[in-house]
Amino acid sequence: MTLASCALRLGVGHARNFQKYETGENRPDAPMIDRIIEMTGGAVTLQDMHEVRLEWLREHKPDVFIIPAIAAAG
Repeated sequence: MTLASCALRLGVGHARNFQKYETGENRPDAPMIDRIIEMTGGAVTLQDMHEVRLEWLREHKPDVFIIPAIAAAG
């Protein structure tokens, strides 16, 4: 399947919108996750999508993984 055909089948508009899910740039909501799993016959899982999202975040927004220091109580 092409990105365009996946986007059309899922109702997300342009191929680029679907590609953002595929690369982890955007995270799909729960109903979209169900549609992606169904469309792929289970070949793509929730865990797959989670791992791709984490990989994208580590590469493009590593600051989200920094735990802020807790200020000492005064």
